[in-house]
Order: sequence, then C-alpha cells, then structure tokens
Amino acid sequence: MASTLISGGSVVDVDTGRVARANVLIRNGRITSLDAGEAPADRTIDANGSFVAPGFIDLHTHVFDHPLFETGRVPADRIGVQQGVACVVDAGSSGAGTIDAFPEFVHRKQATKAYAFINIGSPGLPNLGGGHASRPELCDLPGVVEAFDRHGDWLVGVKVLASASHTGSFGLEAAKLARKAAELAGKPLMLHVGNAPPLIDDVLDLLRPGDIATHIYHGKVGGVLTRGNKILPAYRAAIERGVIADIGHGRSSFSFRVCETALAQGMPVHTISSDLHRGNLERYGVSLARTMTKLRAIGLSAQEVLRAVTIAPATTIGLHDKGFGRLVVDGPAHITLYRERNEPHELEDAEGEKRMAQVSYETTGAFVDGIYHERTARL
Repeated sequence: MASTLISGGSVVDVDTGRVARANVLIRNGRITSLDAGEAPADRTIDANGSFVAPGFIDLHTHVFDHPLFETGRVPADRIGVQQGVACVVDAGSSGAGTIDAFPEFVHRKQATKAYAFINIGSPGLPNLGGGHASRPELCDLPGVVEAFDRHGDWLVGVKVLASASHTGSFGLEAAKLARKAAELAGKPLMLHVGNAPPLIDDVLDLLRPGDIATHIYHGKVGGVLTRGNKILPAYRAAIERGVIADIGHGRSSFSFRVCETALAQGMPVHTISSDLHRGNLERYGVSLARTMTKLRAIGLSAQEVLRAVTIAPATTIGLHDKGFGRLVVDGPAHITLYRERNEPHELEDAEGEKRMAQVSYETTGAFVDGIYHERTARL
C-alpha cells in the first residue's frame, strides 16, 4: 500500500477559513489522516510555507485536444496538474457529433481529472461555417440528451454560446434548445454571455437556479451594466433566483472595471475559471492561479477566492460526490499545494487594463487520486 506524507503544510478548511499546521497522510490514493503527526510513509512532500487545500477546479477550460482542431484546445495536463490544478472542466469544446471521442483524446492521455459540458451546437465538425450553433441543423437536441446515457459519469451539463460571434441571429433559439437539453438531462446549463444578439436580458431570463452564466463580467457593450453603470435588472434577478456567476476570463471576457462595479453593488463571484485555450496561455488568461490573483486584487478575500475554485464549483456540477471540494478523511486525495506571495505583481485583464496586485497565488503541485504532480508550467 503506497503512502505519502504531506509534511509541515497549513491545512485549510474551506468552510470556515480556519488554517492549521498539520501533516496529511495519504494511503492508496485516499486521505488517511488530516493530522498525522510524524507517521511513517513511503514518500514525504515538504509543504513548509505552503497551504494544503482541496484540489483546485477550473470550471471553464478547453481541453478536447482532438486533431480536428488545428488551433484552440490544449492538453488537460498543460493547464491542469502542470499548473497545480487537480481538475479541469471542458466548457463545450465538443458537441453531439464529437463527444464520443472525448475519452480517447482526454481521459486516456491525461493525468488531470477532466469533466465536460456538451455543446448544443456542433464544434469540432469541419466545414460547417457560421459558428457553433448558428443554424437549426447544427443544434442536435436528441444527440446531446442521448450523450448523457453513454457518458453520464463525466458529462456535467450543457453549454451554449449565446453571442453573435458564435450563433449569429440564431442565438436566442440556440439558448432555448440548450435550456431544453439541460432540463431533459437533469443537468445545469452553462450560458456563454457575449456580444449581442441575442440580448443578455433575454438569455438570462432562461436560466434557472443552479445554471451558470460564464464570462459574466466581460467588458463588451450590452453586458451586466447599464450605460449608467448600474446592475442590469435581469442580471440581479438571475442572481437572486440562484444563478451561478462564473468568471470565464479567456482572451476577451473579463474586465476589472465591470467586475469591481458589480461587486460594489452587491453582485457575487461564485466561481473563478480561466477559459484557458491556446489563444490565451501567453497573455490574458495564462493560468487559473493568475485569474485567482486578479480577483483577490479587486477585493475578494482569501477565503472567497479559495472557495471559488474548490467547494463552489464542486457543488455546482456535482463533483463533491467524487471527492472534490473539501479535504475529507477516507475521501479521494485530490489536493492542491499553493503559496501566497506578498510582493507587487502587475496584472492585465482581457481589456488590456493593468493593475498592481500585492498578493499573488503560486501553486507548487497537485495530487490526483493520491499521485503527486509537481507544478512545472509557468503561472
């Protein structure tokens, strides 16, 4: 029985925010003790100066690394365990026509735990034109619903990109089809909030408690702020009925100004995600840790940031039943080790605006099913 001792780290309780220095013992892929003392182990990881937290979850990524995609997607490990992230969720890189290939091109090749939203449209199929779900024939309602019968263990919801860039003038109808697919599958809907049409008011009205609005604090005209910088009534109503506000930073979908203005008016950040793909690894997104640093810089507390990459995404898509979200004795050892660096650090949002952060997040490694992966990619 293989065993690992995480020695000298500060173990974080995501529910209370309490931190206690303790040794964590892992045996055969599961947490045996959260206060193990000097227990003997086959391997010891020195965590002095690091926090020991539930494995980080990036709720919005693009990791369906299929040869159909000449650009765009990245291997899950590149933005997962190589950046100290235990779990990534693909946000609709595959539709009904390509979803069966996901295990071959992701699960069988990557150590990072990977789950997925299935797109109501048909991304990945060549020579379609017009965007993901820009025409009725690209939206396969039966195919999406039936995919959950085959892949219900790792499909976590339905995705729709409700923006002119991806759905043209068919956006509202595509969103309605995605709403129906999520209802039939009994899963949440993730709604990409982008440039109109469709109008954000109309698509937000389709969301139900537990659904996810991603890219919610983008800087484009027609977002969650009115021209007077007040919160759009449809967005406030969505939050009040239980819709999840997800960052989905990406290359063009996060604005310091918009997010700060929304926070000042009582709006939340429920989940922090990167929307990482090949187009923003070098600038804008870069890593989940950097996205976390940006939210800390504009006012979220350390506990709020940590919950937004652990327990909040885990409960939103049902991963708490798979050992994510909390550190639990006898539960699977999905763990992230990270530090908080107290040094000035320049940040850039997706609008090109720059800010200085006084605290930055630095992951050092991640455990997935008790196997340790040292962080090797830049943050």
